[in-house]
Amino acid sequence: MNHLACFRPQPLGLLGIFHRPPSSAARGFTLIELLTVVAIIGILAAILIPTTSSARLAASKAKTRAQFAQWAGGIEAFRQEYGYYPTFETNGAGLNKVNGNTAGGTNLAAVHRFYETLVGVRRDGTALTGAATGTPIPPLGQNTRRIPFLSFTDADIVSTATTDPTLTSKRGLIRDAFDNTDIAVLMDRNLDGRISLGAAGGDSINALPAVSPVDNTAVRIAGPTTGATGDFPTGNNLGVRAGVIFYCAPPRASSSADLLMSWK
Repeated sequence: MNHLACFRPQPLGLLGIFHRPPSSAARGFTLIELLTVVAIIGILAAILIPTTSSARLAASKAKTRAQFAQWAGGIEAFRQEYGYYPTFETNGAGLNKVNGNTAGGTNLAAVHRFYETLVGVRRDGTALTGAATGTPIPPLGQNTRRIPFLSFTDADIVSTATTDPTLTSKRGLIRDAFDNTDIAVLMDRNLDGRISLGAAGGDSINALPAVSPVDNTAVRIAGPTTGATGDFPTGNNLGVRAGVIFYCAPPRASSSADLLMSWK
């Protein structure tokens, strides 16, 4: 008897060619393996998310600095044209602030001294009208030639059509890259090459404006640090050597050390 006949291969047929016996390689994940994968994903997320948040914060700071540079350029162009720096507000809570005492809202015909003085028209695009004299001097009396020294983009102004509940009270106001509208602006009004505190020999700045971060308006940061070694040096012949400066409080700011300053 031919023993090899017992081991003669049987025809598999067309479908049989693809048939394979079950093996451990084809089994699914065990519970332990799934938990391990989930744990690894959680660890990676914990590492990557803070990095992404930091990158966004850095990008917003860079964009805000670029805005400050652009706005300062427009103000300097105004000074070169008229021989003096423009005046936006002389009193009230909006003193030395970009948005001044202008309230947010859908009425773009309301006076906004920073915008109108530097753009030469109202925020709704209509011509400047009204008195040319007063205290402070209205935009019509400052930019008498209606020269557009700045061109604001949609990113620079809160839309009047926004439905974002965090922005509805700021409609029509100028903002930085953090959607913050509480922005300080100071100028070298006596043209001595530096911005300093005080009326006598200074630039009519009695105090540095306090600013709040956009995510916690209850926090009031009383401007940059002062003193001989502060971010805003004070004392004899001290000050910030610049013509125009800005500063604001980024999100999560809680002290003067957290301020974003155009000259630092």
